[in-house]
Amino acid sequence: MTALTAYRRNAGTTRSSQAAAAHQTYLDLMGAVLDAQGAVGETISRLAAKFQELNFRLTGMTGGDPNQVIADINTDFAEIKRLCGSG
Repeated sequence: MTALTAYRRNAGTTRSSQAAAAHQTYLDLMGAVLDAQGAVGETISRLAAKFQELNFRLTGMTGGDPNQVIADINTDFAEIKRLCGSG
């Protein structure tokens, strides 16, 4: 939850700042997944992959609309909140 909140706080309005925030969130989530188990661990792992994909799209490493990835991230964020009883 902390990594996702930090992304939203740090993303800014430019593609480069959003990409940097996405990359940092990916790293934070990869660290968090080591301590998670079950459905929470799976969701964190999926979120990490999506933040990596978001970074790739924002930096032009891959094509595609970053907003599609953000929609998926929002869905998984809601799932994490549900699993952790935070929403």
